Amino acid sequence: MFVDTSCSPDAPKLPSVSVSPSGEIVEGSSVTLTCSSDANPAANYTWYKENEASPKASGQIFTITDVRSEHSGNYYCEVQNIRGRQSVTIHLTVAGALKLIAVGTIAAVLLVVLLILVALCIRASKQPSKPAETLGNSAQCLQTQSAEQQDALLCTTVDLSKEQADTLCSNISPAQPRRHKEEEEALSV
Repeated sequence: MFVDTSCSPDAPKLPSVSVSPSGEIVEGSSVTLTCSSDANPAANYTWYKENEASPKASGQIFTITDVRSEHSGNYYCEVQNIRGRQSVTIHLTVAGALKLIAVGTIAAVLLVVLLILVALCIRASKQPSKPAETLGNSAQCLQTQSAEQQDALLCTTVDLSKEQADTLCSNISPAQPRRHKEEEEALSV
């Protein structure tokens, strides 16, 4: 005698869950969770989020549109018929939540560095400049040559009385390396 076991009642088998899209879940996108299980008679599907009593959805497919960081967490699909129940858990991580934390941290660090630089610049600008060396009540001008042989004029002026209008100027050239002096001496001999 042949007995057809395909019609015998069975409790739901351990369900499987798939996520679409399967890659990174980004804030603002949508994600679809699909749950499936073999059960006879057909099973009812209910979706829950961990630590929340009320169900999120019913049916094999649960879609979250406009995903936000608060959607991150564990979800489980409960499959139930008159013979029993099974459930499976899946973890969702919304990438934008971690990226926002990283971007916020980087922005805060850059802001602190910027504030420190501004404070240092303000402090440096408020420090009194070194007093100019003076010869009596005269003005002193120094003319220097840069490495590119370009003339630059650096002047420090001192308040002169009407009777004194002297200006003392000196030409200063950069020191030459010893090797060049020795070569010049050898050439002049």
